[in-house]
Amino acid sequence: MGRTAPTYRQALEERMKRWDEFARLLTTPEERAAFELVRTGARRYVAQATYVGSPDLLESILLSVLTDLAARLPPGAAPGKARR
Repeated sequence: MGRTAPTYRQALEERMKRWDEFARLLTTPEERAAFELVRTGARRYVAQATYVGSPDLLESILLSVLTDLAARLPPGAAPGKARR
C-alpha cells in the first residue's frame, strides 16, 4: 500500500511550487537572490523537520528558514546583542 499522506519533503516541494508566482514577481536581482536564500533555508533542515513531525507545515518551514538565516548572521551580530 502507498502512503496516504505526503512526506514532509513532498509537502515542502508542493509549497515551494506555490511560491513560484511570488518569486516571478520580484523585480530586482537582490530580491530574487534573497528569496532563493529563503528557499534554501526551508530545504536545509528537511531531516530535522521530518523527525519532529509537526502537523503544521508552515511552522516547520519558518523554523528552518529562521534557523538558517540566524546561522548566516555575521559573528558580531550574535543573538542577544542589542543593536543601537
